[in-house]
Amino acid sequence: MTTRSELRAKRQQEEGQIEPAPTEQVEPTPAPAKTGHHLFFRFWGIMFVTLLSLALLLNGTLLNKDFVKHEITTSSLETVMLDQVNSSLTQYGIPTTALQKSDADKLVEQAVDQVYSGQKISLDLTPVVNNVNSSVNSQLAQFGLSTSMLPAGSSATVASNLNAAVNNQLNTPQVTGLITGIKIAKVVVNITLLVSAIMLVVLVIKAFLQHHGLASFSWISLLGMVVLLAVIAAIKAIATQVGAQFSDISPFISQLTDDFAQRGMTYAFLLAGVAVILFALRIGKQIWQPHR
Repeated sequence: MTTRSELRAKRQQEEGQIEPAPTEQVEPTPAPAKTGHHLFFRFWGIMFVTLLSLALLLNGTLLNKDFVKHEITTSSLETVMLDQVNSSLTQYGIPTTALQKSDADKLVEQAVDQVYSGQKISLDLTPVVNNVNSSVNSQLAQFGLSTSMLPAGSSATVASNLNAAVNNQLNTPQVTGLITGIKIAKVVVNITLLVSAIMLVVLVIKAFLQHHGLASFSWISLLGMVVLLAVIAAIKAIATQVGAQFSDISPFISQLTDDFAQRGMTYAFLLAGVAVILFALRIGKQIWQPHR
């Protein structure tokens, strides 16, 4: 049996006086962040940062003739080169003491300039011969002998023959290969430097337009530093292992790789400094935004 209240409720519902129970609104789920896209972006950023750093490092060290001059003149390699020159000097009766350290440094600088210019080594030992000739003349004068007793043009002939002998001894197939290798390395490194710099500029613009510049490049700088250090350590280990097979130049290779790695640490510290600054800006931004 239906009661009056039930009939009244039924009538009101039929007339639309009772609103239907509100349905629960489900908030839309936010779209997932483009994590994969950012990881891919950071991968390319790390690669280009590493390539740019390595290109700058190589241009400032192994492909820099001033760096190489300093390394040779302060290492045992200069002694090896001097031994080759002295062996030619003794063939012409010139004492090895005629070649001073300052003369050797000038010859090394001359040779490095020529190699890094893509030319074969063409040393000029005329000043050494002239010094010996002056010494002989002074000794003759002490005994009252005239220097006119010496054959005319003898110094020039000795210098010419000596230059040919020394340069033929220095221009080995290995040196010729080194000259070619330096030429190729300069082209490859400069192209790498240009491409990586352009791509990094593009990535920077894209990152800040998409509002993830600080987040991406803080990690790119940090991980780029780690990768750079790993590459430098690998280069040093390989070079040391290869240099150990050549006893004459092994100390020079060890010194060269140490100084190369030391210079590389400077670039790594620069990347670390950039990473610290960017992370500090990110933290400051997160602290500042809630108070705005």
